[in-house]
Amino acid sequence: MERDLVAYGTPFVDNLVHIDHLPTHRDEGARILHTSWQCGGKVASALAAYGQLGGYSSFIGTVGADSFGQFFVDDYKMYNVDTSHVIRDGTNAFSLVLSDPVTKGRNIIGRGGTMRVYRPEDIDADFVLQHKMLHLENANDASHELVKIMHGAGKLVSVDADGYSEAMEAFSPQIDLFLGSEFYYTKLYGENKEIGDIEKNLRAFKKERGNKVVGFTFGEKGSAVLWDEGFRFVPGYSIELMDTLGAGDDWHGGFLYGYLRGWNAGDCAQFANAVSAIKCTGIGGRAALPTLEMVQDFMATGKCDRSLIEKKTKMYEVFGAKGLE
Repeated sequence: MERDLVAYGTPFVDNLVHIDHLPTHRDEGARILHTSWQCGGKVASALAAYGQLGGYSSFIGTVGADSFGQFFVDDYKMYNVDTSHVIRDGTNAFSLVLSDPVTKGRNIIGRGGTMRVYRPEDIDADFVLQHKMLHLENANDASHELVKIMHGAGKLVSVDADGYSEAMEAFSPQIDLFLGSEFYYTKLYGENKEIGDIEKNLRAFKKERGNKVVGFTFGEKGSAVLWDEGFRFVPGYSIELMDTLGAGDDWHGGFLYGYLRGWNAGDCAQFANAVSAIKCTGIGGRAALPTLEMVQDFMATGKCDRSLIEKKTKMYEVFGAKGLE
């Protein structure tokens, strides 16, 4: 099979705990409704979404040499992700994620791992160049070197610009597909999110930096994307929300799935909205990832078969689950 997407980022393992309400007072308790062990990380989750849709990809970077890191590597086998070029070192990053049906939000309590930094000299350029597109989440030295390698061969680079930073701003003109979050957009342009203003701001962003595609996600409100042929604001889907963890990450996986198959950016955003919406009906970033058929049914009818989601939700109740039986 052809692996057309490669991504570099930081892997996480998430212990997800869905509770009846979020305690706000000292010594206050809460009832656990559901628990789950799933892998996460921005570009890491995008690859999982890409694989569940039927794509083949590769992950590079540093992964823990502990049981969390092994869980991460094993889990990727279910999503058609090659991990042959990861470096195993130290302990993997970990997060405790609390969600509840009252606020419909999430609270993340994280612990950074002791994995060493992935360095430019760790990159196997020949391996990276076997792919059509590179997907990134930060602007460190390794990311800069990877961009040089890909652009030197005329290949594409996308980024998940979730959190704003001066480093990412300086990096943005080097990105072909700049796909940012509502947080990033708000930092640049403020709280006014009328569609006309969004289009004006995206056109200014693209003109100044020269990207092929500029897009931003706006949570349940939808997403906006600008490319050479046009602009589109795509409203979000109405769903029964359970958990938003990984919604943006998985949106990127859906968007890149369409883009690498020649779809225009507006259709990619529509498709990605559906991927993210389905994901949000389950706990965590991976249990409710949809197949291509599920997304197509959902876009046509507002519904899809949930048997796979139910099986994966049950599977992820156990730490170290190694795929569906």
